[in-house]
Amino acid sequence: MLVNWLKRSLKKRGWSYIESVSNLRLRNELAAWINKFDWQFFVTGTFKPELSYKNTINTKGAFHRWLRVLGVDYGKHDIQYFMAVERFKSGDFTHIHALVNGLDGLTYRQIGESWRTLYGMEKVVAYDKRRGAGFYLTKYVTKDLCDWDLRLNKSKNSKLII
Repeated sequence: MLVNWLKRSLKKRGWSYIESVSNLRLRNELAAWINKFDWQFFVTGTFKPELSYKNTINTKGAFHRWLRVLGVDYGKHDIQYFMAVERFKSGDFTHIHALVNGLDGLTYRQIGESWRTLYGMEKVVAYDKRRGAGFYLTKYVTKDLCDWDLRLNKSKNSKLII
């Protein structure tokens, strides 16, 4: 897992993973790396209260089900993403943020409707690396109670060096 590798890498250099300076450096480097990829959309998915999850594992599962629906409904089977699960401040519920690629030909409406049909509210916007979405999402890598996941096209590999 990338987080464990990052922790070991930081430790080898004499840095503590939990130090805020190390976390900021980790976030900056990871955000710069994430921004090297050609993302199409920044998606925020929120669940209806009766469909919301309190844990990050089920929330990630819901995100992956949404991707499968996009695959079935629109023939999109090579979707790349960097997603993070965010807990609401109360800690009772979660929602997702994701950078997504591989949805060529789909409209914002189609992408949004697929989430709304399954779970609730969404916001789909064009990705613009100047707006800081990569940095925003990478904060979840350094939080204990949050979770994240990524799937990248290996043919467009870019080394992460911290």
